[in-house]
Formats: sequence, C-alpha cells, structure tokens
Amino acid sequence: MRRWLTRNVGLYLVATTVSTLGTSMVSLALTFALLLHGQSTIVLGLVLAAQAAPTVLLTLPAGAIADRWSRRGLMIGADLLRCASQGLIAVLMSGPHPSIPLLIVLVALIGTGNAFYGPAEFGLIPLLVEAWHLHRVNSLLSLAGSITAILGPMLSGLLIASHGPVLAIGFNALTYAFSALCLARLEIRAMPERPHTSFAARLATGWAVFRRLRWLQLITMQYGVMNLAVFAPFLVLGPASLATASHGARSWGIVSAGIGVGGILAALILLVVRASRPLVMYEAATAVSIIPLLLLLNGVGVPFLALGGVAFGAGMVVQNLVAQTTIQRNVPEEAVSRVSAIFSVCAQGMAPVAYASCGLLAHALGTARLLAVGSGIAAASVIMLLFSRSIRILMVSR
Repeated sequence: MRRWLTRNVGLYLVATTVSTLGTSMVSLALTFALLLHGQSTIVLGLVLAAQAAPTVLLTLPAGAIADRWSRRGLMIGADLLRCASQGLIAVLMSGPHPSIPLLIVLVALIGTGNAFYGPAEFGLIPLLVEAWHLHRVNSLLSLAGSITAILGPMLSGLLIASHGPVLAIGFNALTYAFSALCLARLEIRAMPERPHTSFAARLATGWAVFRRLRWLQLITMQYGVMNLAVFAPFLVLGPASLATASHGARSWGIVSAGIGVGGILAALILLVVRASRPLVMYEAATAVSIIPLLLLLNGVGVPFLALGGVAFGAGMVVQNLVAQTTIQRNVPEEAVSRVSAIFSVCAQGMAPVAYASCGLLAHALGTARLLAVGSGIAAASVIMLLFSRSIRILMVSR
C-alpha cells in the first residue's frame, strides 16, 4: 500500500493550516476594528450576515461547477478573491471613517470565495490520496484546524493589543495568497473528460445521487436536527448561564478551550483508528455530543462543564470526519462535490435558524425544559438511526 503522507498531502496540509490560522484570527480582529470605529452591534451583525449569506446561497451551484471544472483552479481563484477582499478591508479599516456599505460588499466577496472553496476542496482530497487513507488525511486536516482554532484568536488578541486589528486582517490576506501558491504547486492527476450537460442537469444529477443513498439522507436530516436540538442550545445557553456569574467570560473561555481539546483528541484518535462500520461510530459520536447538554441541564460547575466541552468537541469532530470520509469513499468522484454541497446546505443550513430561535424558545419554554427536550430529541434520533439497516451495514472496504 502506498505511503499516504506524500508531497501533495504535505503541501495541501501547510496551505490549509496557514489559511485557517488567518481565518481564525480575522473574526476577532474585524469585530474589534468595527467597535473601535464606534460601530454598533447592529452593524457588526450585518457584516457577519453579509459574509454568511453567499455561502448559503452559492454552495449548491458551486458544487455543480466543481464537478465540471478544475477543483484546484476554483480553490486558487477563491483564495485570490479572499486575499484581495481581505487586503482591501485592511486598507479600508485603517482609515478614520470606513464605508460600511463597501465593507459589506467586501465581506460578501469573502463569503463567495468560501462558497466555492468548500465543495472544490471536498472533491480535491480524494484526488490527492488513495481511498483507504482518506480518514488519515481528513483527520490530520481536522487536527490542524482544531489547533489553529485555539491559537488563532490568541494570536489575534496579541496583535490587536500590540498593533491594532488591521494588522491581523492584513495577515489573513497574506495567508490566502500563500495557500494559493501551495495549491498551484500540487501535482493533480487529470480529471476525466465530463460530458457537456447544462448547469441545471448537473444539479439534478447530483440530487439524484443524493436520493439514492438512504444512509446519507438519514445523517443529513439528523445533523440538521442536532443543530436545532443540541449545538445551538449548548453554544448559546451555555455562555448565557455563566454571564451573571463572577468571571463568567473566563469560565466560558475554559469551556471553549475544552471544546478545542476534544476536537484535537478526536482527530488524533481517528488518525490511527478505523471503524469497520463508520456510521455506527457516527451515531456513537452523536450520542456523546448530548452529554454537555445534560450537564448544563443539571447545573454542574465549570470543571465538569469543561469536560462536557471536551465531549462536545470530540463528538462534533468525529461526526464531521466520518461524514466527510464516508461521502468521499461512497459517492462517485464525478458527483462528490455536488453531493457534499447538498449535505452541507441541508445539514448546516439550519444553523442560522437554530441560533436565532434558541433564545426565543428558551424564553417561551424555559431553559431547563428546552435543554431536556433537545436532549430527548437527539437521543431519539440516535436510537432510530441505529435501527436503520442502511446505517448498520455500511462498511469500510479496501
């Protein structure tokens, strides 16, 4: 069996790690840049929404394009678009009176780059490594992402304190340029010639592949349910429960660090562990993700809540890695970007609704009742899917 940690994988890992580090820095930097210019939280919300909206709207068409054209070329183009946009944002925010409409346009361009980068990346990874080693590469990429998610905000905070937020935003622009340079040096085998079909036909074909895979439909629906029942309640009601306590922000920072640690541990384990029935592992990880909700429901102290954060981070990473690898292994290469885009939009498209409605539901039902209902719904989904034959019988083959 071939060595899996090749030059291509190394280049790709470096490119992804550097650009992810920059991305994890810029959210904090842009927030402080706006606040230091006297902008309100309403403006901040509009800016963040302007970046998220193109990702939701364009991911599906981006998946269809990525299955037809060069995935590496699309990723390089997305990196260059994000580099130019972040660079212009750095220039804009260095002035005394930045134009908010122009800023919204620029962050929307970043969101557009994100929308095209994701499906192309999903389809490129199987071209870099044999299917048998996909779990290792995906785990290594997730490990790097978990580490940068912890280091990025720390580094951003140091730069903001010493030189202001503009430098961190400019650094992110450079990381995208570096990523594009690394991607250009990859040696990718040529994609087979695709038949010339209309854009609508390519979308319809991707949807047809998705509909044939019962297991994929089930975990997609379940992921959407988890956004509503578990992910949003923990990430919204968790910090809210500590807001009035002494050192509440620091306490939630400890819990957040636990989430990062859990993600790192899960990625390390999946580097060496391969489940013969990956979707059974997926359901086990889903069950583990319920633990922090139960701890929050029972009003435990910060140390135990931090352990719940570890379980939360580990469960989410396992879910994401298993879903990604299973799709890459079981979906035909010519449709993998489209199918991954459908999964992403359907599974994670509920996240904005979940975050927006969580506080309202907690006010209407009561926090304890909402946490109990969410835990029950998530647990019921695990039990139901484990009774599904398509979940139990899917196995890893050489």
